[in-house]
Amino acid sequence: MIGVLLFTLIAFVLSIMIVFLNHVLFKRRRKVDIIEQMLPGYNCGMCGFGSCLGMAVKLLSDYSLINNCKICKNKDEIIKYLGDDKNEKK
Repeated sequence: MIGVLLFTLIAFVLSIMIVFLNHVLFKRRRKVDIIEQMLPGYNCGMCGFGSCLGMAVKLLSDYSLINNCKICKNKDEIIKYLGDDKNEKK
């Protein structure tokens, strides 16, 4: 009986942890998708990353890297999106 209760408690705690981590990771992935859609989508590699997806992931941590993309037309829009996101965290 105690084994069943202990197993149930462990399963419950692990399920809460999985739901929390999934929420955090999904939110980050959604931001990457939005940034990737704002980028040109040529995957040319001129920025030093293999694709626009690689650039979008790195922009989450350092949005000054947007200047590496030579063909991006809406750099200001991306910087504004990332800047607004950083202001919301404070």
